[in-house]
Amino acid sequence: MIVLENELLRIGVLASKGADLVELRYKPRDLDLLWRAPQALLPGEYVPSVARPEGAFLDYYPGGWQEIFPSAGPATTIEGAPLGQHGETALLPWDVRVAEDTPARTALEFTVETQRTPFRLVRRMSLESESPVLRFEEEVVNLGRIDLPFGWGHHPVFGPPFLEAGCTIEMPSCAIEQAGPGGDSPHRFASGSRGRYPYLSGQSGDPLRMDMVPEPEAGSEDVLVCGELADAWCAVRNPRLQLAVGLVWDARVFPYLWLWQSYGGNRGYPFYGRAYNLGVEPFNCMPGRLADQAAAATLKAGESLATALECSVRPASHPVESVTWGGAFRTRS
Repeated sequence: MIVLENELLRIGVLASKGADLVELRYKPRDLDLLWRAPQALLPGEYVPSVARPEGAFLDYYPGGWQEIFPSAGPATTIEGAPLGQHGETALLPWDVRVAEDTPARTALEFTVETQRTPFRLVRRMSLESESPVLRFEEEVVNLGRIDLPFGWGHHPVFGPPFLEAGCTIEMPSCAIEQAGPGGDSPHRFASGSRGRYPYLSGQSGDPLRMDMVPEPEAGSEDVLVCGELADAWCAVRNPRLQLAVGLVWDARVFPYLWLWQSYGGNRGYPFYGRAYNLGVEPFNCMPGRLADQAAAATLKAGESLATALECSVRPASHPVESVTWGGAFRTRS
């Protein structure tokens, strides 16, 4: 594990497994905001008793924050290459180097090349002294000689003790759709329902707020997809702790936000009712098989695409009305 930290944040990155962020600690409160899955993390040591048709992502999922690439969502195929759930990069070891290390700023650069597809992904993560902002600067390159579709996104998932009943999801105006999950997980919202933030149709047909986090006893699980975002930011705020985590990203690259609301409802594999978490996930596509997505992004042979994303943690005693680059929160007084 590689640790990147300053006076306010401590970031733990598991370079040997997906360059997963497994710690996002706000040091003034000694509080790790990321969710930890109940199953043990055993990269390189655990061989599943049988391969899952959907892929190995969940077999090795520790919670925390993953980079999802080059496909997002269910197992799919790209130009004859079968890919499991959420693609390749979250299961591969990444190279790492110290890009900068001064009293004012520290930066780490992580690099991975996918195995079944010809992509390179470079992620530079940086912290400045006394700043509560973790910055990502990224580039993906198509190393192949043909144009290729790709799914790309970030999969940060927040959990207790930061996440609790009464937390709020604060974001700009957008369209919202209930997009899953499949299986027998109980939903709070009607399958396929559409609305505008913060309301969706509940199972009874009445409008239900999707921005209020219920207690674990809600026993529900929903994947909501937000599109037509007025601006590309989202904050999760704990009113009791008076603390918020905010994300801001590049809407040109990530026009969608997936919200994985797992409030005790995933009864089967792999959580068996033990998942109480909230994923706030910028993506370049809707959930679904990449091969079926008519509007999937395509990267031409030899071309690259660069983007940036920031995550910040700040005290917040009032609702967050915006998160801007550089980690500034505007709150409602």
